[in-house]
Amino acid sequence: MWQLINTYIIGIITALSVFIVSKIILKKEILVSKKTLFFMILIVSTLNTIIYLNLNGTIKSFLMIVVDIIFNTYIFKISLKKSLILTFVYSILSIITDLFELFFITKILHLSKEFCYDSFAGSIIGNVFIFILLIFLTWILKSFLNKLINAQIENDIKILLFSILTFISFGMFFYTLIKEFRFSDNIIMYLVAIIVLISVLFSLIKQTIDNKKLINEYDKLLEFMTTYEHEIEKQRVLRHETKNEFLTIRGKIEDNQKNKEIVDYINEILKDKIEVKQEEYAKFGYLPANGIKGLCYLKFQEAQDKGINTSINISKRIKNSNIYKIDTKQQRNLGKILGVLLDNAIEASLDSNDKKLGIEVYLINKECQIIISNSYNKNKTNKISKNKLSSKGKNRGHGLLLVKYITEHSNMFEVTTDITDELYSQKVTVKKT
Repeated sequence: MWQLINTYIIGIITALSVFIVSKIILKKEILVSKKTLFFMILIVSTLNTIIYLNLNGTIKSFLMIVVDIIFNTYIFKISLKKSLILTFVYSILSIITDLFELFFITKILHLSKEFCYDSFAGSIIGNVFIFILLIFLTWILKSFLNKLINAQIENDIKILLFSILTFISFGMFFYTLIKEFRFSDNIIMYLVAIIVLISVLFSLIKQTIDNKKLINEYDKLLEFMTTYEHEIEKQRVLRHETKNEFLTIRGKIEDNQKNKEIVDYINEILKDKIEVKQEEYAKFGYLPANGIKGLCYLKFQEAQDKGINTSINISKRIKNSNIYKIDTKQQRNLGKILGVLLDNAIEASLDSNDKKLGIEVYLINKECQIIISNSYNKNKTNKISKNKLSSKGKNRGHGLLLVKYITEHSNMFEVTTDITDELYSQKVTVKKT
């Protein structure tokens, strides 16, 4: 009878820890009444007690995880995929605190392993200790964990698959470690394997988050540039019409040879500069007005403002190329590729002595080819090669990883690199579909 009561109390503690840890990570209020929350905790505790007393091994852990996933989904009204990731994070934190408890009791307090396994680990006091430690660890990591959960990685099947496989491997190593530690201290390899698995998983998730963030930035930029292009075109038409109107007025006034001051005033209006440099923008005139033209114009204006010598050569023949026929998704992908390459080219040319940046667009074999060339610092030639993604240092190069990802998952684009003594060139080929 006492075992049943003890297990049920531990089940309540576990359910409370799942709820509090999830609430801290999500930074979200519950979307059910307190009465419903109370009954849900009792139901979860009951289910966990039944599972714990009647099952063993992997199936026991699996079913308890399923209960936690359903509990989080219902209480916080989140997607099943997000609840899955949240429960995995909770389970990993629980395993870390279990390991800390084990080593604290045996290595710091110097109590016997038998006491830890037979008396403390399954006791109410032991679970309260784990509960406090788990809440404390979650509170310390809450900012990182919140970004992780809210990074919308639940829609990435690859991340979910790797998370599940990693967690299964993680659990296998953990249970083997616990079993092995009871009879010997030869557990270093298991600890190393657990640390490596956690590091690889979180590194993969972090890279995915960085890529999604970069994708969102370029999506917003392209959306802005598409609007910007339309506004520029409207402004050009309006300016042309305004010129004609003023020229008509001036002609009439000049015929009568009166009101010279008004004529001078009108002339000043006609000579007035507008914000958009029409001559520079016109050089990109043969590019399609789907965000690509505005993106290139914006980047080259940025380069000129930074003192970089620019060169633009856009072939008229590309008006008949496949770059005008790609769909919206491919337009965005092309914009992301060009955005990354132009950003890197600007940065590299700024670091060089010549400070040159050029873009050429041709139609070759009915395929549009966009060539971006820039001067570079020759002292860094050992860091720049076709096989290395970036020479920018630690935590950099995410843009080129994004380019690599797009080209690997699309048969529309190909990016090649050519390096000479003077220029670093990258050619984007929009292939025939």
